[in-house]
Amino acid sequence: MATGTKQRIIDTSLTLFNELGFGNVTTARLAEALGISEGNLWYHFRTKTDLVAVHQDALFELIQERFEEIEKVDNVLESFIVFNRRMVEEMITYQYLYRDAPDYRTEDDPENEHRVMSVYNRTTAQVEAFFTEMVEQNHLHMDPRNLALLADNLWMVVRYWPAFLRETHGTIALDENAIKVGMQHHFALFEHALSEEARTYFDQIMNPTSSS
Repeated sequence: MATGTKQRIIDTSLTLFNELGFGNVTTARLAEALGISEGNLWYHFRTKTDLVAVHQDALFELIQERFEEIEKVDNVLESFIVFNRRMVEEMITYQYLYRDAPDYRTEDDPENEHRVMSVYNRTTAQVEAFFTEMVEQNHLHMDPRNLALLADNLWMVVRYWPAFLRETHGTIALDENAIKVGMQHHFALFEHALSEEARTYFDQIMNPTSSS
């Protein structure tokens, strides 16, 4: 784990990239925010892309923890909520990685692209597994042949929600409510097909004040 100045650079760069946008933060601006010289910054990280790599590693660790956590939950409805909550946390913490990909992907990086594809494949497979189990337990009334398509659509909504807000509303920094609205959009894809029990359960979790 990084310590001292290096860790400060990692933390401060993440804050600035999230709040201002990756393309709007120069190394000079980052050094100024840290109160250090650009030379000191370069000593630890030669480019902003090097910082992206560190942030990506941390994000991938969170994603792995997400998969490990849901293995401990037996109830499919609860497991689905846990899975989504963890994704919300990941997106809030590392929102610029979801939002600003066109800005920081300037070079071919086969190894990282492989990791991104692996996350995509694993996530969509897990979501499809959730839906399959929901169908089997009569929580979801849909043709099983459409579940793979639903899983892809859900992932597209969640994955590209920050980029959508940036491109259509000029929104850069996202608060927790903005992320939750994105999650509500993805629930809307299949809410109509939920059993009354599942719909009530999800509504109580997503809107806890509505049941009071």
